[in-house]
Amino acid sequence: MAKRILVTGASGRMGRYIARILIEKGHIVHSLVQNKEHALTLPAGTVPYLGDINNQKVVEAACHDVDVVMHFAAIVSEYKATTEQILNTNVVGTRTLLDACKDNGVKKFIFPSTVDVYGRWRKERLNEESELKPTDKYGYSKMLAENLVREESESMDYAIIRLAAAYGPGFEDSFFKLISFIKDGKAYLIGDGDNYLSIVHVSDIAQGFILAMDKNASNGKTFNISDGQDHTQKQLFSLTAELLHVQKPNRQISNIIMNLMAKTKDIDSDELRFLTSNRRIDISRALKELGYKPKIGVEKGIRELIEAFNGRQRYSEKRLIA
Repeated sequence: MAKRILVTGASGRMGRYIARILIEKGHIVHSLVQNKEHALTLPAGTVPYLGDINNQKVVEAACHDVDVVMHFAAIVSEYKATTEQILNTNVVGTRTLLDACKDNGVKKFIFPSTVDVYGRWRKERLNEESELKPTDKYGYSKMLAENLVREESESMDYAIIRLAAAYGPGFEDSFFKLISFIKDGKAYLIGDGDNYLSIVHVSDIAQGFILAMDKNASNGKTFNISDGQDHTQKQLFSLTAELLHVQKPNRQISNIIMNLMAKTKDIDSDELRFLTSNRRIDISRALKELGYKPKIGVEKGIRELIEAFNGRQRYSEKRLIA
């Protein structure tokens, strides 16, 4: 049965991907975007509402006659925003949206959170009941927003989805940097390379959100979503080198030196935090209660990235020749 769904941040990478899939499945998708330029990037068939997430009037209008809200509007990149901007969008904006949902009788609120709420470096395997210890502004803002969502449990159903690092269509740029370094023999393992990096393909993220929307078993629950595998930095670098048919990176560099060199290598602070994180994510609740099943394994996902990387390289070369 078709639902009316508001996707905030629908011009962003994840929101746009999810909105397109929802439309393909026959749902009616409203979107909240900041301006006309962003509206032009929306999938065909999306009903746009122009305004900031803290514009109460616009948010109220976007929520009118909506069954489900998926709230992707957020500031993710810390190096591009101040603490005040992050909190204003990720926390205050969530409060504004929740109030509009309550006023309009929205039935379900699905909130994308992040495994960053657990903190950057954890030794134990992390499930949804693990203590939250965010170590960065983005993770802290998402923890606060999660608390706001739970406070509305009596007025509407909700599901919170804690996502591992996304990769795949729309999320290539950071991974293209890594592929380029490995291909050119310029990659270093940061530390000993034995830290665990949690990732998930964007198509599996979409699967998780649609299951959370459709299944009553998700109501009032929090779910971890990743590819369900434990990948070390060393393993991911080695697999990428193998698929590129080049030598595996074996040189190491300390975290301290890498922090000092990051700017010269065009590695931003968000990318560095991911590469130096250590998290093993338990997704058993999503497997059992949502029926979530990751479909894109890491080898298939990296092959896809390499094909896209090579395609971009060929396009750039053609433009230079032209």
